[in-house]
Amino acid sequence: MKKVLSIVLALAMTMSLAACGGKDKPDDSKGSASSGAGTSASTPSTSGEPVEVLWWTAFGQANVDHLQKVIDAFNESQDAYHVTIEYQGNQTELNAKLGSTAQADLPSMFSGPVENVAMYATAEYCVPLQGFIDADTNGWPELESTWEAIRTAYCDNEGNQVGYPVGYSYPGIYYNADMLAEAGIDPKEIKSFNDLYDACVKLVEGGYTTYGVGFHPDGFYFNAALGREGLQAYNNNNGLGSERITECLYTKDTKVHDAIYNMLDVYQKLHAEKLCVAYGSDYQAEVIPQMASGDCAMFMGVVSMTTKILDAANGAFEVGIIPMISATEAGMNSGEPAGGTGLWICNTGDTAEQQGAYEFIKFASTGEQAASFAVATGYLAPNQESYTSDTYNDYVANTFPAVTGVYESLAASDDSATNPYIPISNEMKVANKLAIETVSSDPKANIDDVIKTAEETIQEAIDLYNMSNP
Repeated sequence: MKKVLSIVLALAMTMSLAACGGKDKPDDSKGSASSGAGTSASTPSTSGEPVEVLWWTAFGQANVDHLQKVIDAFNESQDAYHVTIEYQGNQTELNAKLGSTAQADLPSMFSGPVENVAMYATAEYCVPLQGFIDADTNGWPELESTWEAIRTAYCDNEGNQVGYPVGYSYPGIYYNADMLAEAGIDPKEIKSFNDLYDACVKLVEGGYTTYGVGFHPDGFYFNAALGREGLQAYNNNNGLGSERITECLYTKDTKVHDAIYNMLDVYQKLHAEKLCVAYGSDYQAEVIPQMASGDCAMFMGVVSMTTKILDAANGAFEVGIIPMISATEAGMNSGEPAGGTGLWICNTGDTAEQQGAYEFIKFASTGEQAASFAVATGYLAPNQESYTSDTYNDYVANTFPAVTGVYESLAASDDSATNPYIPISNEMKVANKLAIETVSSDPKANIDDVIKTAEETIQEAIDLYNMSNP
């Protein structure tokens, strides 16, 4: 297994190092935030034509279609800038392209996940938002009304705003509410991986369904479960302070080790006892029809899947969602670690483009625009004002009332429910994913060995990054 992990690590590290620069931010000669930030949306073009603002994204086509509505509204609202959006493949492909693209050919902005904030904060192709915010004489009230746990997740370890969320994503477990009710299972009592195992036993052995739950081994869920317990799997306050991460604590911290062990143990038992089903690379295309047909009662997923599962259910059963469960019974005390995808301004050297990207981000954050995108896609709106809109209230009341539980989880989040501020997030996710895959495919796999291997792999990536970026 270690050999396989090392091979994957090498590939991931190659992409990460290509995408990441050093610790220092780009200098002013390259169009840094301090030099490029403007103050308003006044027309900066000397030609009289709107400044073209290009957005690279890894959002799927359905979400791009919804984003286009926001773009159209922005383009119609003013004549200084014209935004277009281009799909660039999955996020790994997009990150690699950003890292290999010459400055003059970079887009004006791009979208990327919150777990990559440390990578983007140090990347030469990225310019932090903070400079634009500081220079903005018009102010940005929506930034102040953004959920604190979400806003700060897009800050660097010094508290500077690096990016801003397009939509808040949350991991959780979707469920067939009718099936769980028939089996006598209260979804509110599924709070940990142990609770999930017990529910699956009851569902399958009771003959209510073929599989209790569906998984795909994403390392994001791994970290979210630890965050549920306020556990920090890395030293130096998960990298959130003045000192960067230098150590992975999977085996070195007893509470972290025990939480990971319990989580992997449940994964292993669920697969060995055929209580769950694992899916391949096209997870959504596989699991959603299976749940819609009644063959699977629950699946672990993220908010971007909401619209798809509601459409697939087509009113045949009520769809619910449980906020991310904790690794152990001792969890559920730290709320929901922030997830989702944000917008980041590129270091193009063109201050007019950069200002246009900033103005668009401000526009997209407004209550109505954020609410419309959230309703269309299933994401949560980062701006709290969105939840007072008729658009969103109608969605909660008539389409997906179960989402209120996620609000409560978000409101309960404290400072300990955080993602690690780690530049090698891709390598970390790969190691976590392979750990889950190993115990899921091999009922005899030694869990302690699996944890140790994951830790060693992540530590190797941390050491390599820190050595390359002193």
